[in-house]
Amino acid sequence: MQSHLIAIFFVIIILPSAAFAQSEIDKDPFSPGFQFDQKPLDEHEQDLEFLNHLWTIAIVLVISFVTARIVLKIVKKRMSRSKEE
Repeated sequence: MQSHLIAIFFVIIILPSAAFAQSEIDKDPFSPGFQFDQKPLDEHEQDLEFLNHLWTIAIVLVISFVTARIVLKIVKKRMSRSKEE
């Protein structure tokens, strides 16, 4: 049972965050002037960027829930088999 919980935790938390992690390797976020390197976005571009992030989060959540449901069905089926034996 312990290994199943670890597997569920890994699938739900670790894999999506690793798959959708965003990083900027070439710039240091603590260097002065980092936030001023990019031109400011107008309201329409901000809305599009927000919508893009919202869709990404929604897709990750749906995939996580579907994966968790499949894993729980498999665990439930294996537990019922082990009780029958």
